[in-house]
Order: sequence, then structure tokens, then C-alpha cells
Amino acid sequence: MEKIKINQIIKMDCIEYMKTLPDKSVKLIIADPPYYKTYGDFDFVFKDEKEYIEWSKKWVSEAHRILKDDGAFYCWGSDKMIDKMSVLVIDNYDWIKRNLIVWNFKTGRAAKVAYRNESEFMWFYSKKNHKLNVDDIRIPYTNGIDHTKDKRKNPKGKTCGNVWENSRIMPNYPEWVNHPTQKPLNICNRIVLASSNEGDLIYVPFAGSGSEIISCIENNRNYIATEIEDKYIKITKERIKNAGTWF
Repeated sequence: MEKIKINQIIKMDCIEYMKTLPDKSVKLIIADPPYYKTYGDFDFVFKDEKEYIEWSKKWVSEAHRILKDDGAFYCWGSDKMIDKMSVLVIDNYDWIKRNLIVWNFKTGRAAKVAYRNESEFMWFYSKKNHKLNVDDIRIPYTNGIDHTKDKRKNPKGKTCGNVWENSRIMPNYPEWVNHPTQKPLNICNRIVLASSNEGDLIYVPFAGSGSEIISCIENNRNYIATEIEDKYIKITKERIKNAGTWF
């Protein structure tokens, strides 16, 4: 098997590409797959839930195979499908379900028969030997309270919870790249810092807007990414160019 070519985005189906990778070859996988009939054209290519689940089984199986024994797997999903993804797909492997992470963006359309949807979700699984870099993602204590006199408080801040507050990326934000499911760089940085170390190899199966790749570059991690849509590859390459490092 050829040596892995790192720090590039490859136009290729993620399942076919992962088949070329050796077992236990990547430290972290950040997956933002189609949610299933939620956002963008790519979400509507599946004729029904059964087809979507069967496709998910294929790429998750390969993801599990290439993940190191101390590796971590993060997978985004919608409130409509992420629970089924967990029960029918992701739970069937010998990794550990660590958290359901909630991205709370505090905005959303009002609904008459349901609560307003102002969040998205991400499963955090890991192999048994994974260690979370807790100190690298600590957050400030509540403003207005003097914690310096409490010896129980860590001066670096409190440990990170599973609810992550961050606004959506709007068209007037410098970070915006016109992708329907763009994830904030702040959230990508938290994942990268928490579950990898400098020089580790991170795989992004669905490159999309390229946020995870930019996070890898800015935090001195190696990456490989796959994407089949030319327009998103173009977006990501432009972001890489503007990042001004490694290339």
C-alpha cells in the first residue's frame, strides 16, 4: 500500500478513498455527512431512510477501521436522523459513546406544533485509549465572580461541557463561504485541540466548506480530506490559500 499523501483535499468518494488507507492510520475523524433531506442538494440524493442508513453503514465501517486505538470520531447529524444513526450504525463498533454534543446557536424559525429548533448535534465516540486534552479547551468561569479565592477553581478555566454556544455563520461574517452546512471555525478548533496533538493526522471525509481543514492548518495538525463536489473543493482551496500557511 502506498504511503499516505497528507495535507491535501482529494476529489473522491470517501468510502472508496478510505479503502486505500491502512488500518489504524488516523488519529481523529471529523465527519459532517449529509443529514438526510435537511440542507442542500446533497441531502436529497437518497430515495428513503433505508438507503441512507445502508450508505452510512459503509462509510462508518471504514472510518472505524482506519481509526487508531487512541483515536476519536465526531459525527454531525440532524435531530431527525442522528439518533437512528447512533442506534443502527455507529453503536455497532467497539468504540465508546462519550457525548452527544449540542451546538446551540440560539436562533431559529418559530414553529406552531414544535419548539423552535436552535441547535444541531454531534456524536463524540472514541477508541478505548483516547485521551481528551481537557486543559486545551477550558472555558472562562462565569463573569462577575472572583474565582481567584477559591482554590478548587482551575486558573485556566472550567472544563468544557457538552453544550457549545456559538452563532451560525451568517453572510455578513468574514468566515462565511456560502455553504449550507458550514460549521464555525471556533467549534472545529475545539474538536481538533481536544482530540488530537500537533503533528497528528486528521481525516475529514466530507470536506464541504473546509472549516475542519482550516482548523488543522491553524493548529499544526496534518490532514487528509475528500469531497466530490467541485464547487466545494474550490471553496476549500481558496480558504487554504488565504490561510497563508503550509502551502
